[in-house]
Amino acid sequence: MLRAWQDVVVKWRLLPDDHPADLRDADQHSHRGRSALVGGRLDEALAEFEAAASLRPDPLDRVGVGDVFLARGAWGLAEENYRAALNAGGVGALMAQIGLALVQTGRGNAAGAVADLELLVADRPDDPTLRYYLASAWFSAAEQCRARTADDTLVITSETQLRVCEDAGRRILALEPGDEELRKGAERLLAEVAAGRRWTWSPEGIAVSLAVLTVALGMITVVAGGLLSNVLVVLVGVLAGAVLLYAIVSRFRRQTWRRRAAELAPDIVRRGV
Repeated sequence: MLRAWQDVVVKWRLLPDDHPADLRDADQHSHRGRSALVGGRLDEALAEFEAAASLRPDPLDRVGVGDVFLARGAWGLAEENYRAALNAGGVGALMAQIGLALVQTGRGNAAGAVADLELLVADRPDDPTLRYYLASAWFSAAEQCRARTADDTLVITSETQLRVCEDAGRRILALEPGDEELRKGAERLLAEVAAGRRWTWSPEGIAVSLAVLTVALGMITVVAGGLLSNVLVVLVGVLAGAVLLYAIVSRFRRQTWRRRAAELAPDIVRRGV
C-alpha cells in the first residue's frame, strides 16, 4: 500500500500551472483528466486520459493512466503505463520514474523506491517535489521493515529494523519535505528508536534481587577473608562476585526493543526484515 493518497497526485506539481487559453482537444482531455484525478474521480480521470492518449503520443497521458491504476492498487497496469512514458524523456519521464518508485512501494519494496529516488534527488537536490517523494518512501521503508501484529501494531524486532527506522527518521528531517505529517512521523520514529535503545531489567524484580544478593554475598566473603587474614578468600569473594554480577547483567539486562519484541512475539503475523 501507498503511504497516502496524495502520493499519487503530488508529482503533477512538476508541471507549470499556466495553461494556454486555446487548448486543443487532446490538451482539454488531459487537463480534465488531471482535475478528475486530483479530485479522486478515477473513472472520469481514466476516460479523459485515455481519450487524450488516443489523439496524441504524449507521455503525460500515459502517466495519468498509470496514476489511476496506481490509485486502484493495480501495480502491473500502472507499471506498464509508466514504462510507456519513460522513453519519451522530459518531465513526463521524470514523473514516470516517480510513478515506478511508487509501484515498488505499493508492492512492498519501499527500500528499492528509496534507492531510486535518492538518485533523482542527487540530480535535483533543490526540487521540493522529489524531496517529498523521497521522504515519503523512507517513511514507508521504516513501516515495511518492522514486524506487524494481528491488530496492526508495528514492532521493532531486530537491530536491522532499529537502524532502518533511525536512518529513515534522520533522512526525512534532513530532506525538509514540507509535509507536517512526515515531519511528525519522523520525530516519532526517532523517539521510538531512542526508547528502544534504553536498557532495562527483564524480569526487573528477579534481576534486581539477584544483583543485590550477589553484591551482599561478595561483600560478606571479602569481609570474612579480611577477618581471617586470608587473601585467597578475599580474592575468591571478589572474583566470584564479579563473575556472578556479570552473568546476571548478561542474562537479565535487555534493551527495551528486545523486551517488547519478546512480549509481543506470540501476536506477530509478519516478521519484517
